Amino acid sequence: AKAWLLPVPYESTTSYGAGTRNGPAAIVAASRQVELFDCEFGNEPAMEYGVHTMNPLALVHRSPDLMVKAIEEAVAGILSGKPRPEVLVLLGGEHTISPGVARGIARSIGKDNLVCVQVDAHADLRDEYEGSPFSHACAARRILDVCPIFQIGIRNISAGEEPFRRSCDRVRTVFAEESTAADGAFLKDLAAFVRGKQVFFTIDLDGLDPSIMPAVGTPEPGGILWHRMLEICRVITREAARVPVFDVVELAPIPGLIAPDFLSAKLVYKILSYTLLSGRS
Repeated sequence: AKAWLLPVPYESTTSYGAGTRNGPAAIVAASRQVELFDCEFGNEPAMEYGVHTMNPLALVHRSPDLMVKAIEEAVAGILSGKPRPEVLVLLGGEHTISPGVARGIARSIGKDNLVCVQVDAHADLRDEYEGSPFSHACAARRILDVCPIFQIGIRNISAGEEPFRRSCDRVRTVFAEESTAADGAFLKDLAAFVRGKQVFFTIDLDGLDPSIMPAVGTPEPGGILWHRMLEICRVITREAARVPVFDVVELAPIPGLIAPDFLSAKLVYKILSYTLLSGRS
């Protein structure tokens, strides 16, 4: 299999709705119901690249800083090992996992050519939150310690984060209004940002609009819709030198409502297909 999937059912710092620890299992379960034939490709892409689902990373009771370290070790180990995947996908769990992912990528392939694209409703640029520098509210700030970030879909930022965002030349923020505008003008900037780079793509599902993704801890109105999300994915996979790793985090399944789980699974398949079969759609 060219794609390896690592579930990380970690939840410890969520601040509103809970349940993200159940996200990875719900996405894996829904993935078995997704039709493999893809009209965009005219075939069954997943049958070509194959997906190997690994055992979940058991970090449920670790403190955030130890968890980040464990994920860094796991990601670096997978990317440096033999055999190794062409694309590694991590399923969260809360967004706290992503700094560990970024560190693991940097350790195995270096950070000179590494950038991050973040789809999210929240800037996540706090230096610490509720006493922890590894809270989910600090995810982007900790990734910035590793590499520059291009944020898309942001519509919630604190008074403390905004001055930092404005002064930091390593972060570019596309707010929700711009990211949902019909002309999609920001996609040109995105293309320039990722062109020729190694890209870590981190997707907090609350970046999507709650009309299609209500199953998140803090649903914010005014988010990204399905076809715009796919446009973003296509630009990244087309222009990047490589997308060695992406993660999909913060799904908090709602009992009896399977649509968000299914959307998440389909999104994972779509990104894998764009990444591993680029130029074929």
